[in-house]
Amino acid sequence: MSIEKALIDAVMKVYQSKGVGKFFSINFLEETDGEFVFEVCFPPDCLNPQGNVQGGMITSVLDDCTALCVLFSTKGKRFPNTTDFHTTFHRPLSLEPATIKASILKIGRNIVSVEGKIFKEKNKLVASCLHTGFLFDTHGMKK
Repeated sequence: MSIEKALIDAVMKVYQSKGVGKFFSINFLEETDGEFVFEVCFPPDCLNPQGNVQGGMITSVLDDCTALCVLFSTKGKRFPNTTDFHTTFHRPLSLEPATIKASILKIGRNIVSVEGKIFKEKNKLVASCLHTGFLFDTHGMKK
């Protein structure tokens, strides 16, 4: 799948300018064969009392990256309204750059299922998710 750089740049510019997109500093790296790769550096405010990134923060980043995967895959026309989101945690994540990989498992007329994974150094799996959402058109979304 070839995604136009102009579309990705425009979406990421809006996404990174406010809300959680600004807070997390998520960057799009590449897309290969329908797999979208992002990078995130969690801010220190995301740490739990043990000094690792809090699980809800990890889930939030997975939510955003899997949603961006859908937006890019539909050329900016559709976005998922989450109906179910399941996260499994495999190991802790300290404050270090992390890589997120997201890919669509199935997209229909109204429902999409997306898989997301976040990795720490040496490609060690931190958490994985299954994101299911009802698709809605982006026409009329606030920018």
